[in-house]
Amino acid sequence: METLLEKCYRYIRQRELFSPQERILVAVSGGVDSMTLLNLMHRMAEGRIGIAHCNFGLRGAESDGDQRLVEEYASLHGIPLHTVRFDTEHEAQLHGESIQMAARRLRYDWFENLCNQYGYHKIAIAHQADDSTETFFINLLRGTGLRGLTGISDQRERIIRPLLFARREEIMAYAAAKGIPYREDSTNATLKYLRNRLRHDILPRLESASGNRFVQTMEENFQRLLQTQRFVDRQIDRLRHEALHDHTIDLTRLDAECLAFELYELLRPYGFASETAAEMAHILNTRAEDTDMTASGKRFEAPEWSAVIDRERILLEPRRYEPFVEELLADDDPRVEWLTVADLPDSLATPPNTAYLTADALKFPLRLRQWREGDWFIPLGMVGQKKVSDFLIDAKVPLTEKKRQGVLLSGETIVWLVGRRIDDRYKVRQDARRIVRITL
Repeated sequence: METLLEKCYRYIRQRELFSPQERILVAVSGGVDSMTLLNLMHRMAEGRIGIAHCNFGLRGAESDGDQRLVEEYASLHGIPLHTVRFDTEHEAQLHGESIQMAARRLRYDWFENLCNQYGYHKIAIAHQADDSTETFFINLLRGTGLRGLTGISDQRERIIRPLLFARREEIMAYAAAKGIPYREDSTNATLKYLRNRLRHDILPRLESASGNRFVQTMEENFQRLLQTQRFVDRQIDRLRHEALHDHTIDLTRLDAECLAFELYELLRPYGFASETAAEMAHILNTRAEDTDMTASGKRFEAPEWSAVIDRERILLEPRRYEPFVEELLADDDPRVEWLTVADLPDSLATPPNTAYLTADALKFPLRLRQWREGDWFIPLGMVGQKKVSDFLIDAKVPLTEKKRQGVLLSGETIVWLVGRRIDDRYKVRQDARRIVRITL
């Protein structure tokens, strides 16, 4: 009978997750899945791995205990270790997103930064088969298209998931047999989160009802759905070739019974939502039934494009925006407020249009301009520089917002990607003599 190590090695070869020459950054939280993955990767790629551990500061002493465990394991086995501490709650408030989404964004931004800085080729994440099943049901319950029903992918760009074949109990058994240390996250036991309710209540019932083949059956379903998705993608490519030319959709090429779906697939690259495509389809289908009704001239807006119905066509036109106007901010500008450490509020959580900066190294006047290709900064909480273009891509900023994105500079150095992240070198420290609060 194959050991977990042998299964993992075979899975990596079959899926071609990484080559013998590539360096791997292993994301390690301190839980049983990631500590087991670290053990396996150390045995398979010794000398070519590093550890990345994020302390999100959300569980107080428990988070610090996770970090100590990872530090001790890395020291014992001589594995390079990278750690970072995030103010996750502040980031979530700053960007108007959930704690979970903020943590995910911070984590993956930092992983990419480490790869660029230290020459790692792949990022190994410890998702396993049960995680993939849970994700399927989360997407199903919240509403999704076919893409959301194919489970977790075993690889995407630099991300690889070498444990995606393994069940949770198999990982637990391996960790126990090998004496692998790990820590339990107390939040995994609470039923506050949908994933935990699925994990502890609903999915065990389905597993029992299926004769303990549920997760295996789901993996087989994922493969079928993935093949279906690939087939649909090819059909959409063919439709795009036949029906979309010079930003014009030929409606005579579309199937009335699938009109909303086909319109959405053609319009999605232009930034239109599925609801907009459904509204268009309803109007067009109603027109087909009511010969007295005209749809021509009806206009629909996406952030970057407009769509206009013109008889049997939909015309797509780029929207126009006012050019970005550069400004200088003098030290006495009303948008610049001078403070001391004693003046600071208890929390520096701010709306997106406000930034607190250490002023000791600022050179006035500051300059506000549109970002440019080649611009870089060191995002708060990260180590090493990151291109603004990469930051905006990772943050999934819409194209229209990218074109309006401003940067605030001191001399030639970006101190604030406005509305998103300050530069780590200008964050407020307790020893700062002067502080500015800038509101734009």
